[in-house]
Amino acid sequence: MKQIRLSIISTIDPEDGGDPEEIVQEMEGRLIERESEWVVKYTEKPGTPDEVKTTVKAGEDEVTIIRQGMIAYRQRYHPGETTICVVETPGGTSEMEVHTLAYRREREEAQGRIQFSFRLTMAGEPMGRYQLLIQWTEVPA
Repeated sequence: MKQIRLSIISTIDPEDGGDPEEIVQEMEGRLIERESEWVVKYTEKPGTPDEVKTTVKAGEDEVTIIRQGMIAYRQRYHPGETTICVVETPGGTSEMEVHTLAYRREREEAQGRIQFSFRLTMAGEPMGRYQLLIQWTEVPA
């Protein structure tokens, strides 16, 4: 397991004529490299009631996001496929459907990146086009 410094850039295009929104997050995390899978773990808002632990499992052809906390779900993103999962929130559960448009991962020495895009539908309502870019740099021990 390696300590990493993460940068997560989320771009949300509502596709309804509204302006795209970009959210940038910087945080510490951990990287575990398995035979064909990279596992990135990080915690958003640690120590608060809104804390969410996220695990990103990046395989060669698809990525799986597992979130645990105020919001909890396990969603798989595979290019060209539509996948469905159940999202648990304090207000109840909802169905999340994603149609993955693209996915790729890159690794170079002490750095790496995972990038994927998808169209999101929550409880039957289109939410727009999302793009996530997760970049990291290993922190020297």
